[in-house]
Amino acid sequence: MGATEASTSSESTVGIPWRSPTLLAILAATLMTPLDVPLVSPALPQIQSTFGVSASQAGSFITMYALPGILLGPIIGALADRIGRRHVLSGCLLVFGVAGTAIAFTSDFTIALGLRVLQGFAAGSILSALAMTVVGDRYDGLQHDSVMGVTTAMLSLGTAVYPVVGGFLAARTWNAPFLMYALTIPVAGFVFFTLDDPGSTNSVTERGYVREALEVIPTGRAVALYGIMFVSFTLLFGGLYTVLPFYLSETFGFSAAVIGGVTSTVLLVTGIVSTQNGKLTVRIPMTTLLGTGFAFYALGLLGVALASSLPALIAALLVFGVGSGLVTPTLFGGVSALAPDHVRGGVMSLQTTTIGISQVVGPALFTGVAGLVGYRGSLLLASGAAVFAVAVLGVLTLET
Repeated sequence: MGATEASTSSESTVGIPWRSPTLLAILAATLMTPLDVPLVSPALPQIQSTFGVSASQAGSFITMYALPGILLGPIIGALADRIGRRHVLSGCLLVFGVAGTAIAFTSDFTIALGLRVLQGFAAGSILSALAMTVVGDRYDGLQHDSVMGVTTAMLSLGTAVYPVVGGFLAARTWNAPFLMYALTIPVAGFVFFTLDDPGSTNSVTERGYVREALEVIPTGRAVALYGIMFVSFTLLFGGLYTVLPFYLSETFGFSAAVIGGVTSTVLLVTGIVSTQNGKLTVRIPMTTLLGTGFAFYALGLLGVALASSLPALIAALLVFGVGSGLVTPTLFGGVSALAPDHVRGGVMSLQTTTIGISQVVGPALFTGVAGLVGYRGSLLLASGAAVFAVAVLGVLTLET
């Protein structure tokens, strides 16, 4: 690691430095990330009616935003390694906030969509990836896992709360949710004046960034982690965010507001469990944590598909939330620990691309399967996929 706050403490430290300005900057930046899609989604019907466009055109506020992050994530991550996390993270936050706020003041759909794409270029999922890169820079050992768990919890908290906030604001006027992006502007200033950057990366510029990264990263471990991440987020985006709402509406007759509340509850459980990541990694190996998390995924999805009463449904969804709380921070922590400081930004940014691809593949895959076997059948197959992932992780455990 570079010059980090954790350098003054031992590897066994698991305490979370709540008074640290660095940690507060990391958490503030992470809390801004879920402003991307969860905040805007409830406003899509109002956007459609206000601008007189089709539903698919209104939906482009989501799809056109996601594409730049998939393509530019690794480039922005490499840039953060070259010129420093502080400059890139604060710059992304600033453009993210200014472009998003500007949408509230336009009456032209093309301009609004262009500003949305600009947001995607500035941020996508890279904000959380860069914030988690800083966690890898500043904290070591078990404290790193504790801080990563809290950072993941903050991400889950924002993801759970913002749909409610976005729906409340959109009910008043279509552009009110976009005014929320102004919050990222002071956060950008806070990050710029709070964070310091790791030491020089001259060795990277002399040897070539890509070559250096390939030489220092354990390739097999990286492929395994990103592969597991792809499966995990495909289950989340395809199962939880796409098929589940249709299934709850069709089978239980839930309204959109109730479905949003159910999803928020699952994500809150994920956030609570994520805060315990540091304590869990002290006692449990990474592969075991991931295997247990996927087992909870499988049980949760199976329970949802078979539930015939509301209590059984809620219990199954909570089980799924626990699984996500075990898997997500463990994956982020594992990726963060893959590389040394001078190439960590690029390595971490690949999670942006991985999650973005999952965001595209998951909904298409699950809805496609649902078209053949129904929503319940789609959830049952997802449960089977989670069981398969547990089996693969079990094999990996035997081989290590």
